[in-house]
Amino acid sequence: MTGRRFALFTAGFIVSVTPAAAADMVLQSVDGAVTFSGSYGITSLRANEFVYEGKAKVSQLIWKSDWVQTVTGDVAIDLEKDFYVRIKATAGFAGDGFMTDYDWFYIGRPWSHRSQHPDTRLNHYFTGDIELGRTVLERGGTEIGLGAGVSYTDVKWAAYGGSYIYSDTGWRADRGDFPDGEKGISYRQQWPAPFLAANFTHSQGRWSLTGGLKAGLAFDAKGTDDHWMRDLRFIDHYFTTPTVGLDASIGYALRDNIQLYASGSFDHMARVKADTRMIDTVTGDKSWFRNGAGGDFTSATISFGLKGRF
Repeated sequence: MTGRRFALFTAGFIVSVTPAAAADMVLQSVDGAVTFSGSYGITSLRANEFVYEGKAKVSQLIWKSDWVQTVTGDVAIDLEKDFYVRIKATAGFAGDGFMTDYDWFYIGRPWSHRSQHPDTRLNHYFTGDIELGRTVLERGGTEIGLGAGVSYTDVKWAAYGGSYIYSDTGWRADRGDFPDGEKGISYRQQWPAPFLAANFTHSQGRWSLTGGLKAGLAFDAKGTDDHWMRDLRFIDHYFTTPTVGLDASIGYALRDNIQLYASGSFDHMARVKADTRMIDTVTGDKSWFRNGAGGDFTSATISFGLKGRF
């Protein structure tokens, strides 16, 4: 595992139309068996929330945050016989949020109701994974590793104030604003997902190329929607859905111990339907709707930075 047996310090930033700027710092143990890394970045997040009546989509809420500040910690441990363990966690804060809520009250026609919420705040964002793998090929500057693990992603937004266009008295005839600072809707997604992984590293002269692919299935995932002005909570129990994660970087060694690199990553939980439990938070009354909801989630990052070896 020669590619893992050196110490790294990384400073970088992420710039992208959709995501992220990061500065990395990496430290390694004296014997080269354990590598610690930390990063600061900016990430872009997207989630869709759906409501269905039968096969018809009657509501869609689009949640998004750009330029979310993120901090990441990463620990990689080399074991005997070319095995390795990697633990990675990222937490996000702030960012520019926006939520748009569409309703279709008349099947076959365009949206009849819409509200927009520029004051949408990211309450929290966390994602982490643990992977056990083994290097299966190491030849001519190339290393390929295969692994398996489990990931968990947890994100929550809250929308305040905003404006609306409704069709209660006529087609898109009712227009107005919600009071500034009044919480309307909050939404949380939780995605546990076992995965299989393939990792690739190739070095030639001053250049190096790395990449990774994770593919899995999200089990027992759920979404929680609170409508605060209606005293209603909706808990969506998602069906099993595919997940995918991609990352790649290219580096150039300016000196023996300093490398300039560019990298990008993408994670996606595929759109899936869900059974929904509705709870009246005042009376406690509950209702159950099969195939009544759905959701998906996407995050993406592009970064540029420096790596140092000591």
